[in-house]
Amino acid sequence: MGFDGLAKGWTVRGGVVSPGERVADYAAREQGVQGVCRGRGCSRRLDLEPKALGAVGLGLLSMTVVKKMWQCQRPDGCRLDYHDTAPEAPLRLSQFVGRANVRLRLRCGGQGCKFHRVWRVEEMIAGLKKRGQGSEATQVDKLGGMMTSPCPLCKEAGWTAEVLWVDTGSMGWKVNGERSFDRLASG
Repeated sequence: MGFDGLAKGWTVRGGVVSPGERVADYAAREQGVQGVCRGRGCSRRLDLEPKALGAVGLGLLSMTVVKKMWQCQRPDGCRLDYHDTAPEAPLRLSQFVGRANVRLRLRCGGQGCKFHRVWRVEEMIAGLKKRGQGSEATQVDKLGGMMTSPCPLCKEAGWTAEVLWVDTGSMGWKVNGERSFDRLASG
């Protein structure tokens, strides 16, 4: 695949950059997993440390499988709830500067609203700097919250940001080039 240059711990699914699911991906993002049991009479808490799990040979396993390994065998079922901590190595806009095969999609989070806009990374950085809201160091997952203008369709202001990544080795890129984003943008 043509995903050279993508930060470790991240993958591309359906043209959108997303966190990888393997233990090694969590370790690369420096992202832990915490668990708390919600069962009556149980006070079990745990922290899964992906680097330690990888060191004992579990790096290629899915984190979902590892979570199941930690469940108890109570007759009424395990009530262990997991949540991921924030990654200490998040995606930043600077990681995508100068890449013709990458765009940012801002999508409206309004109920049932399908409105979105696609931006070049450099255009987004210039806009953030102009408004004094951010720079190249801006985290992609924080980008949606920085958008203050409401959606032109539903008038809500709840945006989410995604990174679109087109495989430059694909026939679609070779034939369509920049028009490859038209299909991904609507997705």
